Amino acid sequence: MSDAVGSGVTARLFGLKGAMMRFKKGSIELSHAQDYPLLRQVMHCKFVSHDQAFEFMRIGCHELDRDCFNWRIKRLVTHELLLRYHLPAVASAFIYSIGSFGALRLQGMGEYYCGPLRGLGKKIDEVSCFHSLELNDIHLALARRNLVEEWTSEVEIRSMNELTNTGYAKDYDAIVTLRDRSVRSRFALEYERSPKPLRDYAKIRQAIDTEDQVDVFLYLVPNHHLMAFVGECFSGTRRRLYFGLAHELAELGLEATVVEASTGNRKVLGEAL
Repeated sequence: MSDAVGSGVTARLFGLKGAMMRFKKGSIELSHAQDYPLLRQVMHCKFVSHDQAFEFMRIGCHELDRDCFNWRIKRLVTHELLLRYHLPAVASAFIYSIGSFGALRLQGMGEYYCGPLRGLGKKIDEVSCFHSLELNDIHLALARRNLVEEWTSEVEIRSMNELTNTGYAKDYDAIVTLRDRSVRSRFALEYERSPKPLRDYAKIRQAIDTEDQVDVFLYLVPNHHLMAFVGECFSGTRRRLYFGLAHELAELGLEATVVEASTGNRKVLGEAL
């Protein structure tokens, strides 16, 4: 064997050995283009269904092929970066949340997360799960219309509120920035799927009245009865606070009708914002 050939073989063997040393069997190498965006989306959603997760990735142009997405999410579950649940009463498809390994990976990438790392997934809060999935539907309804410029989740808001002195007066469900052609609007979003005690609304109203980071507030609810109840709790406020039906927003987008808390007047959402 010539010196050149021998050197080439040695180099290839060394390269193979180096690759084996770098990637131990059973380990996982994460893609910055697909894996991290998926982990980030699940963490910010808290809970997300399989179909919702794929749609978020598709709209964001991170993953366009359903089979590739199925492989990717199964791989992340296998390595416990994501946690998977089968809750037929909540959703027909699998539901996911961030795992402790996933949260640790994201923290190392500079993501905002100040929640617990131990005990993730050991106990499922069904109410929180329903709330998250329905809030995802609201997010996706706006994203499908190409209206969402920025969606700051409660996870990031809570981190800001707990770790800095420049946070918001409340842990809102989201701070949303929409852009429709040249019109840009920013508001705090709350999705209220069930009523709270009256004393809680008194504290929330006090917080909103002192808010200095955002000027417009939108409460979305599932039905007219809850909208009437919550509307009464905020009647008389001087803030630009509106109430609307979640399903109308999903169907009509910015053409949905909202009610102004301070006056009871009805407006088109796009004009109110």
